[in-house]
Amino acid sequence: MDAATSEPCLTWQDENGTRHRLVLTDRIFLGRVCRGIESEKCILVRNPMVSRDHAVVRLTHDGAEIVDLSKNGTWVNDVRMAPGASLVLKDGDRISLGGVSFLLSCPHAVPPSEEDTWTEQTSISPSSVTITNLVADVRGFSAFSQQFDSTTVYNVIKAVFSRFSAIVTAHQGTVKDYVGDAIFAFWEHSSALSAEHVLPACQAAVEQLSSIPEIHRQLRDRGLDLPPPVLGWGVTTGEVTLSHFGSRSVDLALVGDCINLAFRLSSMASKTLQAPIVLCSQTASLVKGRVPLQDLGNHKIRGRSGKEHLYGIQVR
Repeated sequence: MDAATSEPCLTWQDENGTRHRLVLTDRIFLGRVCRGIESEKCILVRNPMVSRDHAVVRLTHDGAEIVDLSKNGTWVNDVRMAPGASLVLKDGDRISLGGVSFLLSCPHAVPPSEEDTWTEQTSISPSSVTITNLVADVRGFSAFSQQFDSTTVYNVIKAVFSRFSAIVTAHQGTVKDYVGDAIFAFWEHSSALSAEHVLPACQAAVEQLSSIPEIHRQLRDRGLDLPPPVLGWGVTTGEVTLSHFGSRSVDLALVGDCINLAFRLSSMASKTLQAPIVLCSQTASLVKGRVPLQDLGNHKIRGRSGKEHLYGIQVR
């Protein structure tokens, strides 16, 4: 095998049938623009379905790896990658995006230089942090999904989640996940429990609730004659373990009892509990006197032992 064919590289054929080859010395960027990347390190695919910065192929100690950065998807051997995922590649693997296929030739692992080794991987170790959680859950989502077509369901959920995400950001929170019909956000306490990190979560929940009529009006203006969305909110505070799992950079792991409780409370709010925004006792104790509260009493929570003393935010 000669040097040209033994070098790790990507080969592909453009829309005119011309074959190309680019040697993989460190990393190759794939995308529609790849702004700021040297021409010898990027491959441009002029297709509107390709993201500006779509994916990165890079050398590792074990061979090569691809990281998806796209909105419309990257395929490896005809299998779609999960959004934000990384995947170890083998010699002969085929990468597809925007109607173009790239063949990876990587017969031997090529160890990165010492400088690349230092910067190649970020180490994330589990740590305990205190957070306030906010979960907003759409009521009757299963029945709604059965009654209307998927495009209508998508437009409604997108309208709700887009507005709610902007509200979380405006209150200095972090949107962690969109879980089916729920949006999950959190506020990290810098050290000890503090009302200054709980208040923004409560304010965000109230503002989200207040935004429902406007969201409904906008949907009707777009020709969607639907009843206004009904939601329930759960707000909890407690200690969690923050780390990382899975193959995707977006898989930030937050694990803790208070998170499970927030989801449970959101499913009870505006349903079995006569309050749209429900707080656990610890959250309520931190904002008492600064947020108008309604004592909801002690309640049994499905899947949990004992009872929880719950509070609702009084809204006008």
